[in-house]
Amino acid sequence: MSDCFRRYDAGVTPPGRVPLFENARGLLIVLVVVGHSLEPLIGREPLAKALYTGLYLFHIPAFAFLSGHLSRAELDRKVVLGIAWSLLAPLAIFQALYVAFDVWVLERPWTPQWLVQPYWVLWFLWSLACWRLLLPLLRRVPMPLGVSVAIALGAGLIPWVGYLFGVSRTLVFLPCFVAGHVVRREWLLSPNPAWERGIALAVFAVLGGFVSALALGMVAAPDLQWLYGSSGYRAIGVAPLSGISMRLGFLGCALALTWSFFMLCPRGDGALTRFGGRSLAPFLLHGFFVRGLAKAGLFSALHGVQGVALAIAGGALLAVLLGHPLVVGLTRPLWEPRWLFQRG
Repeated sequence: MSDCFRRYDAGVTPPGRVPLFENARGLLIVLVVVGHSLEPLIGREPLAKALYTGLYLFHIPAFAFLSGHLSRAELDRKVVLGIAWSLLAPLAIFQALYVAFDVWVLERPWTPQWLVQPYWVLWFLWSLACWRLLLPLLRRVPMPLGVSVAIALGAGLIPWVGYLFGVSRTLVFLPCFVAGHVVRREWLLSPNPAWERGIALAVFAVLGGFVSALALGMVAAPDLQWLYGSSGYRAIGVAPLSGISMRLGFLGCALALTWSFFMLCPRGDGALTRFGGRSLAPFLLHGFFVRGLAKAGLFSALHGVQGVALAIAGGALLAVLLGHPLVVGLTRPLWEPRWLFQRG
């Protein structure tokens, strides 16, 4: 299994696993599902859009950071085969399943774009595979983090960059992945002094103030394409210099929030730790439920603060249920397809 998504089946944390990282993974998976549960409401509920914006400022960068920290800068036959069966094979299987679901359940027309564009959440698997393949090369250049930032900023200048092959997101979030890889483990695991936790709380307090201001209409919400990292500057409608400055600002904000997230994340071994080890199942499966319920009209019945709260609670519950060992065991052949690599 990819280092980004590990699994625990025995109900205990295996030796050598770091509870901080598993707890972070568990929390981030819940935030991913909650974010997608808010998505059907963002067009008509200001609070939902504000919370959605706040989540997207850091939860995907934090996931990329964690993935980078757990990735090795090696590239040999074993590593390539691991990337193929743990990332690219599930990507191919779920790409087919989601496109079929899109056509037959959501009743959307099939388009050839799905041959060259990862479906919705699946872009992260493709980008993670690309990051892991690029990492050995980046580690050979001076200042790999600075180089990755330059690549991310320069990506927006490419006229055709966008959803095609997930190129834009792969390049835009590359600095978060590299930052996670180069950070020393001792720095992450050392006991947090009170002043560091205080700064981290202050950073999230600022985020809370920003989200509140967005919900009340006191400030304008940023174009979500900045948070998705999925478009070039021309497509967003800004000049190259302005685009570079804004993307650099968003990256700085994402890394500050990522640092704060890890400073405040629980470090003890518990139920959250085991849930984090079963994270791939809810990540890959939740889209069927969220989009299916949206098609059925469930989200259209949610209004106001109460409706947003129900969407959040429902998303969190869905993540937990899809991470149950029974669901994980039943669906493992889909997202851990070792059978594709077994010789007859």
